[in-house]
Amino acid sequence: MTQQATTPQASAPKGRKITMANAFGFGIGDFYGGGFGQIATYLPVFWVTFAGLAVDQATSIMGIATIVSAFAALIVGSLSDNFYKYRIGRRFGRRRFFLIAGIPVLLVTAIVWVPGLPVWLYFIGYALWIIANQLIMTPYSTLPTEMTTDFNGRTKLSTVRMFISGVTTAVIPLIMTAALTGLGEQHSYAYQISMVGLILAFCIALFVCYKSTWELTPEEAGFDVRKIEEEAKQPFDFGKWLKGIGDVFVDYFSTLRIKSFRKHVLIYLLGQTFMDVFGQTWLFFVIYDWNKTAAFGSLLLSFALVGEPLKPAFGWLFTKLGPRKMYSLNFAGGIIGLLGLLGLWQAQGSLAEGAWTALAFVVTIWWLIFRAMVWFIPWNVFPFIPDVDEIVTGKNRTGVFSGFKAFTRKLTSGLATTFIGIYLASTGFIKPAKDAAGVMQYPDQPAAAQNGIAFVCIGWVIIGLLIAWGIALTFKLDKKTDGILLAEIERLKNGGKKADVDPNTKKVVEQLTGVKYEKCWPQAAE
Repeated sequence: MTQQATTPQASAPKGRKITMANAFGFGIGDFYGGGFGQIATYLPVFWVTFAGLAVDQATSIMGIATIVSAFAALIVGSLSDNFYKYRIGRRFGRRRFFLIAGIPVLLVTAIVWVPGLPVWLYFIGYALWIIANQLIMTPYSTLPTEMTTDFNGRTKLSTVRMFISGVTTAVIPLIMTAALTGLGEQHSYAYQISMVGLILAFCIALFVCYKSTWELTPEEAGFDVRKIEEEAKQPFDFGKWLKGIGDVFVDYFSTLRIKSFRKHVLIYLLGQTFMDVFGQTWLFFVIYDWNKTAAFGSLLLSFALVGEPLKPAFGWLFTKLGPRKMYSLNFAGGIIGLLGLLGLWQAQGSLAEGAWTALAFVVTIWWLIFRAMVWFIPWNVFPFIPDVDEIVTGKNRTGVFSGFKAFTRKLTSGLATTFIGIYLASTGFIKPAKDAAGVMQYPDQPAAAQNGIAFVCIGWVIIGLLIAWGIALTFKLDKKTDGILLAEIERLKNGGKKADVDPNTKKVVEQLTGVKYEKCWPQAAE
């Protein structure tokens, strides 16, 4: 069967109903998005074990590279919004072009899995890995907003995306469990073979996503192609170019004017950043606190697959309960799971090995189900954030919001990753070394290092979720309020006067935007 027979055509009309085939074609792109974070679970262990790096070196490389590359998100978000100004954007798409442009960058990043390289080369390789993520995922995340305005259609796209991302978070650990068990986790090639193969699979998935999605045309996005082509013939104006750069930064930070976005981005950053913290320290926790193998820790992660059949239920609950109640369910369940993982550490020696192992599977599966929600809910909320901004600015600035969100995400993740290494090094962490036979051995860690690993992997994450929960209790955007926004935007677009606004609509607009209604919607639009 050809790809054309199984995926929708990218030239599909804007008003087309979102089918499951459309949703799968879009969602397969997050095979890479979900796998991106999973690979970061194994890289610190690989570097500390086989590349000769200290734990603070490994995490500092990852953290600093992430902070530096965060600025790529600002560039990509604005560039994506304005890419129709360039001929290449009008030919390949202002969003989808970046999906294929990131593929060659991904291939280069395989160097991070080569032992014995200079530290600076690991830094460059990992920085490119993060930049590729910005290059691809910032425009990718805007596609649901462009493919449809229907709430249920957007939810279907995001639900399938999260399902595929979730399957990826289970499949990659399963692949790694087989590789580490079959090839031996004492050998570097056990990591190398599987990781390079996954990078190739990511590239294929991104190409399929490119061929399977569509976006707004230049005209639908508000671009006057004839005017753009005429301006392109004018001589280069440095002053105008410099002003354009300044306008980009003004655009990004103007997103914080929107009250719903401020809350959304704080909840998102707390959840995502502390999921990074968990992922980067999980194998250390399993190896040095639980005294189990990396293969066992990887096997436990693979049980994230159990939660995937629940994703349609997550989507249904999201449409019925709304974000605020879903967040409460998510964070409460997640904290219970984390406390269970901590309890298993304390219960070692007091339970029979079989009973302890069974509990480890049960508690980990519980945690993984709620961990999946930490990703699922914000990405289902995000397609509606640009609607809140549009009632204020009269523009669709999805790329700017996506870019700023990605920028802050990488910034906080980079800082957290850097502090992980600094903190663990201060606890007296001892890095692995080869024995007389040349086989890599994991040393027993001092109590201070074991406590430090547990505090980071479990304690930091619980604190982050509690703060996010408090913010989520005040979040007002949901299906009902978004519908009110869209109706008001449509009324104003059709020539309706702001003076004629319904009182309840005015209240909702002000609650969601944090801006007085009188200052919303460009005056020129009247």
